[in-house]
Amino acid sequence: MAWIVTIYLAFAGYAWFDFTRINHDGLANVGLFLVTAPVAAVDLIMTANGWGTLQPHGHGYLTDHALYYVPAVAVTALLLALVGRALRRAVRRAQDEPPDADQ
Repeated sequence: MAWIVTIYLAFAGYAWFDFTRINHDGLANVGLFLVTAPVAAVDLIMTANGWGTLQPHGHGYLTDHALYYVPAVAVTALLLALVGRALRRAVRRAQDEPPDADQ
């Protein structure tokens, strides 16, 4: 399942590269937040004043986004790794269990 994390990180790198090359408008942010959907969802839940609580402000446009994006990608990659590990364990347990005697 490590390949899922690798593919995600490659996609996240592409998304950042694309983000830095397109117009700096509100729609440019959507791609970054879609790539980091679990973290963005937590940020949306925590937001009370209209500004993202996890999105820093005052460091410049790209720096603010980088300060959000890099940790958000790391957390999302870790989440994917943990989900993949849990799925792998569940499949192994299911394969090791003997079939039901009722059948």
